[in-house]
Amino acid sequence: MNHLAEENDSLQLVAICLDTASLATLQDVLAQVPGAAFNGNFTQYLGRKSDLDLIRRMTHPTPDVIILDFDQDRERAAATAEQLHEVLEGKASIFAVSSKADPDLIIHAMRSGCSEYLVKPVASDRLAQAISKVEGKRRERGRPQKTGKVITLLGAKGGAGVTVIAVHLAVYLASLKKGKTLLIDFHPGLGDVALYLGIDKHLYNFYELVNNAARLDLNLVQGFVVNHRSGLDVLPSPNTFDVVPTVAEKDAEYTIEFLKTIYDYIVIDCAPGLTDMNLAAVAQSDEMCLVATPDVPSIRNLSRYLEHLVRFSDPVEHAKIVVNRYSKKGDISKDRIEQILKKHVHMAVPNSYAEVIEAVNTGTPISADKGLEFVQVLRRWVEALSQGVSAPSARPEPQKRFGILRLGIL
Repeated sequence: MNHLAEENDSLQLVAICLDTASLATLQDVLAQVPGAAFNGNFTQYLGRKSDLDLIRRMTHPTPDVIILDFDQDRERAAATAEQLHEVLEGKASIFAVSSKADPDLIIHAMRSGCSEYLVKPVASDRLAQAISKVEGKRRERGRPQKTGKVITLLGAKGGAGVTVIAVHLAVYLASLKKGKTLLIDFHPGLGDVALYLGIDKHLYNFYELVNNAARLDLNLVQGFVVNHRSGLDVLPSPNTFDVVPTVAEKDAEYTIEFLKTIYDYIVIDCAPGLTDMNLAAVAQSDEMCLVATPDVPSIRNLSRYLEHLVRFSDPVEHAKIVVNRYSKKGDISKDRIEQILKKHVHMAVPNSYAEVIEAVNTGTPISADKGLEFVQVLRRWVEALSQGVSAPSARPEPQKRFGILRLGIL
């Protein structure tokens, strides 16, 4: 192996099993890149079991670019890409190099963690462009980055109205000029965010973006999101229910973390359940809201959710309670819910059934200018988010009697 001098702030590159001609092209290109450090051409793939010594030599110093030749053994090359992608947590760009340009082979390499696919003989300008793209991303990472606020909404059970709240909260954040806002439909299939916003067609979904975590940059994100007329950007869910997205939780977390550098606010609409994927969203959240309706099954589920969070070392303080379709004349008061859960109700969203149904059926969210109490409560929430304080909830109410509701057994 040929090790060259390296600097901590230089662009670090390694090659693996690269053929002589491609290696010469790489060295010619790097001669034109100021400060680039080429740390050698490794002549073997990683073993089927972790080769800790080889991994250490490949990744110390941590490479920014790995040029990986697939021609000697495609399966072992793919396994090497997967292993390095995992060890380096997607922080290195892996370029596949091969004499074959079959679409299936390209897809296989990309799914293994490669962000570029270069066909032999490798063109100097194509390689230089790919390296320049990595260098640009490096410079971006070196600049001060903003960190947007993530608000994750999770229903205590199906039908709690999480999507209605998520859509209106996100639209109001965007339309009231509180900041650049993204709404993510986190449902693994057939989520309703696009439908509620009147978005008829969309090419991509959130999980496809996660599958491209190794290639994340501003241009890629802009190519995936749908722009809504309110100024809101949207990442819909897959428009199917028969194919469950296969993504790693760490890639989902990394994707959300990256999106925080682009957006001031990210609202995430989750399907019910404390699944591994939902917990990945929770881990990136500044505000995690458990949404329930004021009925016995919902409040029971809320209690169980809170117990689960404690069991898995998630601070209960992180979770905020949102009661949807709330009525002051209802059987279960906010005070009673707080008494049962031993936790403050963060927001009580009033019931506006007729207006919400019309909004859903027309794909047009309720205007932020409407005088409805539903709108006013959400506007207060938006204002609180923009100021970094807790939103005011409903006024305290007198304790009610509950008779046969038997809430004490929850």
